Amino acid sequence: MSEDISYTIEYSNEFAILVIKVPDLDLEQEASFALEVLEKELVFTLPPHHVRVSSEKTLQIIDVFPKQIDYEKGIIVYNIPLSKTNVKDEQVTGTPYAYGFGGLYSGVLNIVNNQDFKTLSNPERYSPEQRKTLRLEEEAKDFNLEHYGMDHVQYLIDGFGLHSVELPANVCLNNDQQSRIRMIVDEKKREVEKYRTLSKNVSVCFNLVDIVLAVLYDKIVNSNELNEAISHVNIHRISSSLSYFEEFSSYEDVLIAFYRRSCMYPLYRSKDLARKSVKLFIDAMNGENAVEWVLEKLLFSYEAFKNNDCVVLNHYYIKDCIRFLQLCKPIEMLQEAGRYCAKILLSVHSKSLGFGEEAVVQKMVNDIIGVEDESTDSDDTCDSTDETSESESESSDSLPDENVLEKLMNLKIQL
Repeated sequence: MSEDISYTIEYSNEFAILVIKVPDLDLEQEASFALEVLEKELVFTLPPHHVRVSSEKTLQIIDVFPKQIDYEKGIIVYNIPLSKTNVKDEQVTGTPYAYGFGGLYSGVLNIVNNQDFKTLSNPERYSPEQRKTLRLEEEAKDFNLEHYGMDHVQYLIDGFGLHSVELPANVCLNNDQQSRIRMIVDEKKREVEKYRTLSKNVSVCFNLVDIVLAVLYDKIVNSNELNEAISHVNIHRISSSLSYFEEFSSYEDVLIAFYRRSCMYPLYRSKDLARKSVKLFIDAMNGENAVEWVLEKLLFSYEAFKNNDCVVLNHYYIKDCIRFLQLCKPIEMLQEAGRYCAKILLSVHSKSLGFGEEAVVQKMVNDIIGVEDESTDSDDTCDSTDETSESESESSDSLPDENVLEKLMNLKIQL
């Protein structure tokens, strides 16, 4: 090509219209060019050229092919569908939406996502309702039925080997932890009153509980240890507050979102582990040092985030949560949260996640029960008076577990 590639991008109500101008475009090049669609960016490749085009509007991440190719003029036209929840004018012309703990922030927050860090960028552009819609859209795409189904059966067999993991209901903060809390509070010692006014706002406790439950789930699956390779991923992906700056209207909404995401993103995905996390929270809120117990979980999250891209979440949520707890000591609010979660836990646990997962789980269980029934039937045909047959029957009694494990090992999971 004799000249560089140029482009223009315009928007209709439904599409971003990208026009690429390629000098000396010929038919042989058609198989060489490609367009990659990202949420806020388009990447056009035609070796040796590589063009990145920023989009003002949120795009649907799908495969897109040229709508028009004019070889005479050297023009390629793409129509890229806009996200269904796209804000009509993504450039904030009025008052931006508040986000973060207690809605304390509203400035531009541009977050660059990667494999280990996936959090909504520019939350100031989205209303709370739009953030929730975006979350539900992502969850519909990310939920893996086979992975969840296999994990459900595996938990019934051996609980992932996590039954012995216990998290104490009472904690005592050590000197280093207490010093860290003082430093975090002192960072905004002139804004003490701002945090104290939040003590009357129960909605801040919704986000607090959401984050603590995510920490508990990670602590359970990692035997109460900080896993530097994965803890930060688990915590921020499970928490809707940390991944979508979501605002909740009830504790039921908190638990439902927690159940869905804990059965979607960690390595071990189980409603039973989610229930165990909620029960740990409920039990701790009945204790006298509920505030310290929650502070310990937040400090765990702070440590998990501080040396990776998730550190931005320490600023917009974790440190503010710590300041709120230390300054307000909202023991009654936490105790009420525990009581209400106890009331609704059974109802939430018994509900479907909303992905049609029951049928898949039932099929896997039926397959395994079928193996056991076959083993039982073969035992019944043996002569109970024959010592050799009895020995074979006793041996076959151990087969179901072996067959179950073999069956689980043969199931293929698409991660």
